[in-house]
Amino acid sequence: MPYSYPLALLGWALLWSSLCLLLTASKLWVAPRPLGRAALVCALHMLVLVLPWSQLLGLPATPTSLGHPPLAWAAKVVALLVSGLVLYGVRWVVPAAAGLRRPGPGTLRPVGLVVGAVAVAVFASAYAARRSFLPLWWPERLYYSVVPGLEEELFYRGALLGLLGPVFARSIPLPGTRTSWGGLATVLLFALGHSLKLSFIYDAVNNLLLSQAHLAGHVTWWQSLLYFVLTDTAYPLLMGLLLLWVRERTGSVWVAVAAHCLLNTALTLGRTLP
Repeated sequence: MPYSYPLALLGWALLWSSLCLLLTASKLWVAPRPLGRAALVCALHMLVLVLPWSQLLGLPATPTSLGHPPLAWAAKVVALLVSGLVLYGVRWVVPAAAGLRRPGPGTLRPVGLVVGAVAVAVFASAYAARRSFLPLWWPERLYYSVVPGLEEELFYRGALLGLLGPVFARSIPLPGTRTSWGGLATVLLFALGHSLKLSFIYDAVNNLLLSQAHLAGHVTWWQSLLYFVLTDTAYPLLMGLLLLWVRERTGSVWVAVAAHCLLNTALTLGRTLP
């Protein structure tokens, strides 16, 4: 395999660890161990999401399946294992600190009203623009409705917030609760994770899986390395803030998982209904 491919993967991992350290730099000398662990976890999480799982697992690859299950399922399942490793493997975060607990009393009603209203708005917007999207198979509908919400919440509002949250004071007010700069850092990383793309990885993997050609013949890792559209960040940033509020208001990451899945289901249904 050409050296450009592993170098691109290494650069991608270093980018995310650097972003995590940059966002939390004000406390780096005070709490180097948890912040260093958070940076390492960010790098590992983003790395497993771009690895060529179809080739690694021997799955058949077609132009349709490259962006859909089983590839997406495999990446998300492995990413979910990263959160499990942090919580139950190396035990860098205790489950309670990651929000693996029941919601606080009296918190579900206000959260449910807000999330329900947002879900209706998301559905209406998606339904109005449904003609602009390709139809989805039922496994894809199931995937988009359930898997991203489960994996992303357990990582960003679970394991990562469990690492970053205790380092910073919960001094930032939110409606009915408070959060910390660590919480806002997870939102920024969440938003960037949905909008910042390593174009070489996707182009190279597609070429490899479809034609088995040498990667070096298609693109070099230092050309067009990153793809970023500012407007693509707005929606995940707002959703990240909402889901952080859900997590902080209820104290439970499971409620954030349910909220994320509901919003994704509303988006999927809006885009697929006739």
